[in-house]
Amino acid sequence: MKRILTLLIAASITITALSAEMASWYTATEPGYFTASGTLFNDNQKGAASNTLPLGSVIELSNPETGVSTVTTVIDTLPELPETRTLAITMAAADELSMAETGIADVKVSVIREGTIEKESDSNTGWYYFDLGVFTNTQELAVKYSRLRENGLKPYIEVEDNGVHLYVRHVVQYQLREADDLIALSGIDFTGEPLPETNPYS
Repeated sequence: MKRILTLLIAASITITALSAEMASWYTATEPGYFTASGTLFNDNQKGAASNTLPLGSVIELSNPETGVSTVTTVIDTLPELPETRTLAITMAAADELSMAETGIADVKVSVIREGTIEKESDSNTGWYYFDLGVFTNTQELAVKYSRLRENGLKPYIEVEDNGVHLYVRHVVQYQLREADDLIALSGIDFTGEPLPETNPYS
């Protein structure tokens, strides 16, 4: 199960001193990207990526040029950006700061509450794999492997002493039922449970 951020801001929380950072908006290059905090990336929801602020931190961002501000949560670590850019935000947050068209802006950052989410929890990645068993008939294996690929799944094989082990890997949590149906459609009788694996994009 992937972790969902549910942070509430209390009225008594003290805002820390402002710091200036250059922000850039970012997006996922592939569907199904999970952030470092374990949430599924969504351009339509506000979020921020930082390498200095703890995951789960609630921050207020202000754009001095436009006078607008927004409150968001640090959900991710920084993607590869030029050295001058120290903060990345989702398109939803960029829209609220009126910087979606320019792409970058100098923003003032104030920390409302520091986060406590641990980074990269292997037990909670939101990704799974299916162990489809060991095959001794290579012709049968080749047919099933091809059918899995034709149905849009990602089959993997490992050669072992007693045959060839077949897996379907890199299945995100919300696609587990669909993947199970596609495995059956590929002619494989799978009766086990999908097992958690590490995030392939971390």
